[in-house]
Amino acid sequence: MGPSKRKIRVVVGDDSRTALLSVCGYLEFEGQFEIVGTASDGLHVIQQAERFRPDLVLTDLSMPRMTGLEATKELRRSYPELRILIFTEMNGPCLQAECLRSGADGFVEKSRMPERLMEEVGRLFPKNAGQG
Repeated sequence: MGPSKRKIRVVVGDDSRTALLSVCGYLEFEGQFEIVGTASDGLHVIQQAERFRPDLVLTDLSMPRMTGLEATKELRRSYPELRILIFTEMNGPCLQAECLRSGADGFVEKSRMPERLMEEVGRLFPKNAGQG
C-alpha cells in the first residue's frame, strides 16, 4: 500500500434504509472508501459532516426534516473544500442545474448507479481513480 492511496472518507445520507445499505455496501466493496457516518435526513447529514469532516458527502435529494439540497447549501457555506454528490430517483437537466447551483459537485441518478457514481468520484478524486 503506497502512502498516496488514502481512503476517501464518506458520509452517506438517505432516508431509505435499503438504499443507504446498498450504497454503503457498494462503496465498501470498491475498497477505496471509508464510510465514516450515515444519516437518514439532511439535518443529520450536516451533523455527521461536522463531526467526521469527511472528504465526500453523498446525499439523497429528497429526505425528511431537511432535503439533500438544503443540506448541500449549508455544507457548502461551512466547508468549501468538501466534495458533495447528490443522488436521486428523479432526473432532468433542470434538477441537475439546481443541484449544482446549490453547491453540489455532481449529480447521480439512482438508475445509473453504481457506474455513474464511480465516474463522478473519479472526476472529483483523480488521485484515487484507476487504482486498485
